Amino acid sequence: MRITWLIGWVGIVWATNTHAQVAELNWELDYEIYMKMANDSNYTYDIRDVFHITDARNTEFTSEFVFYPVMPGDSYAASLAEVQSQGNYSTLWSALNAKLGGGWVHFINCISYALEMQVLNLQEPIMKRPVSNWKPNPVTETWKRTHKWGYYIPISQKDAQLEYKTKQKEGSLGDLKNLPASYLNLFETTHSKAYARMKADGEYNTLAKIDLVKVILGANYLGEEQINYLSNAVLNAVKSYSQRKLPSVLVFDEFDAAAAMTLSSEGYHLESVVFKASAQLSSEEMEQRKSEIQEIVATINAYNKASFQKRLQTYYQN
Repeated sequence: MRITWLIGWVGIVWATNTHAQVAELNWELDYEIYMKMANDSNYTYDIRDVFHITDARNTEFTSEFVFYPVMPGDSYAASLAEVQSQGNYSTLWSALNAKLGGGWVHFINCISYALEMQVLNLQEPIMKRPVSNWKPNPVTETWKRTHKWGYYIPISQKDAQLEYKTKQKEGSLGDLKNLPASYLNLFETTHSKAYARMKADGEYNTLAKIDLVKVILGANYLGEEQINYLSNAVLNAVKSYSQRKLPSVLVFDEFDAAAAMTLSSEGYHLESVVFKASAQLSSEEMEQRKSEIQEIVATINAYNKASFQKRLQTYYQN
């Protein structure tokens, strides 16, 4: 692997190859991270708003999968351009896996990305439940929990939070247990008026976190037509990634490092890294930290892959 050094205003950034999308990454003296892309577009991130990784060195993972919220990478998106598979529409997982490949992190991150880009709309007409007075005899648990929903996914905060509490009580949260606590806390504490305000203000990044929880909550209630719509919308969002080409920025607190990361076909991919107050660090110290971060990302990818293969034969039945 060839390492390219790029000197910024405050930090030094290492790009993992000479064709990286990130041309420059800087950690400013205040709370901002500045990123310049290869196409000369510029972005600024408030360090307080990006995802923070606080215990990266701890490899005694407490969840089944390790989740980082990252955008799909350019090479990964390009690999999906010729996807022809129609998938198996018996479950949302089987349909999306046939189109996206990869594992759990691809499934979750790509749904989140499609929601954030507004390519996936949970209130499309096809997602609306038909009005009916039909009642099964005997009454089923599924009917009791969903018959008042306006959509196949619990769209309203009230319906979604009730379903979450019910699953939590049953011990059937499934993949929700692998999402960051911050996502679940945001979902649980956002009332209907606050959600409506976020929507009116166009806070799509925040809404995507909440709606991701709703998708997972309602996934087992979807019909074939709804699964078809959802999986195609997610695939189309990822395939059109080239229209944006913007990596995610995450902060590794233990290393005082900010990293631009994307989702590759193998999992998380480190595009580049910049260090806070790099003037106080020698090049050897920065190289050592960079190597540690690379090793952590590789370890997490291996762990997620092993966990996914274990689950593949049980929960994720195609």
